Amino acid sequence: MSDMLVADGALEQQRLAALHNYEVLYSAPEADFDDIAVLAAQLCRTPTAAISLVTGERQWLKASIGLGTICDIARKHSFCTHAMTAGEVMQVPDARLDPRFRNNPLVVGEPYVRFYAGAPLVTVDGQPLGTLCVLDFEPRLLSPAECTGLRTLARHVMAQLELRQYARGLDAANERVRDADRIKDEFISRVTHELRTPLTSINGYLEVLGDPAVPAQENQRFLDRIKRNSDRLMALVDDILLAAQAGQSTLVLDRIVIDLAELARNAVARNLVLARGRGLDLAAEATEPVMVRADLQRIGQALERLVLNAVKFTPRGWVTVRASVDGDDAVLEVRDTGIGISPADQQRVLAPFRRSAAAERQEVQGAGLGLSIVKAIVDAHGGVLAVDSDTGHGTSIAIRLPRQDAC
Repeated sequence: MSDMLVADGALEQQRLAALHNYEVLYSAPEADFDDIAVLAAQLCRTPTAAISLVTGERQWLKASIGLGTICDIARKHSFCTHAMTAGEVMQVPDARLDPRFRNNPLVVGEPYVRFYAGAPLVTVDGQPLGTLCVLDFEPRLLSPAECTGLRTLARHVMAQLELRQYARGLDAANERVRDADRIKDEFISRVTHELRTPLTSINGYLEVLGDPAVPAQENQRFLDRIKRNSDRLMALVDDILLAAQAGQSTLVLDRIVIDLAELARNAVARNLVLARGRGLDLAAEATEPVMVRADLQRIGQALERLVLNAVKFTPRGWVTVRASVDGDDAVLEVRDTGIGISPADQQRVLAPFRRSAAAERQEVQGAGLGLSIVKAIVDAHGGVLAVDSDTGHGTSIAIRLPRQDAC
């Protein structure tokens, strides 16, 4: 290939990326493009016309008239490879006399091309995609008016490509809106259920609380259950409020120097009874202090949600919380032997209101806010939230925070 674009690999890659972005290569015939090819042939009084798109190795015809079954040719035999970078309509009055084409198989053999004229198809940012071209089997030249008309039709080809690209973008945006509406509806339904369940339980216990026929010991048990359900409601409300803050603006941080090892031990102590009640071992793996400048409340909230998630999604086995230093990062890691998160779900569950397929199948309680809140907190600190998991093989979620500001 002799054209300059191929000689400059970077420019050619940009051009090919622009071409592929239109999603038109090897697509089905379309009347709008076929009509332009017909108009080009009529305008220029030629027996053939084509809308040609040049790939890395081939020249493909999106539309053509008068070329029979020819739909693509090797780029090294392509007239359009030269014409698409010419800036103006490139004319070859007699290909037999042009050193670039006189030995071309399309000239010395079928269909015996003699005359060629091509108007470049160029994107708004200057990337050449191909040409609108006309051919004849006798030597000739286009008039200035015919050249102007061919350029005008070439612009209409690009307008059609841009219109289709815009329509695809609009369809994708509409699909995202529909997806957001569906997620919102699912979230409202889930939150309504999550709110109603503890409220129903609280109301039930309140109805019998204080009944003279109920022993005092039983009343105390009812009060304990009311307290647990009240705490569950408060945690859900806190999650909703924190998710709203994270979604509307950057979280405001009150950074101080904190010890992640101490934070890990405290998180384990707070959730030890809950874990043991589910038959799980919960332990902190942290001995040396791990100091970092961060918002104590926010990092505490993030760690609490990771621990609660691990306990919730681990039917048996253990959960560990570990604080460590890894190069320039301070790391808080929560590991478990739970149901795991499939690779396909690992990005999904970090978005608000999203839950893993396994959580949906097993109907595990939750509003789908926990990990999105954790990610928002970690992002606000300039950190990274790393998920390492697979279905049925447990999960490791690590909060990695930069230590450069630690004292």
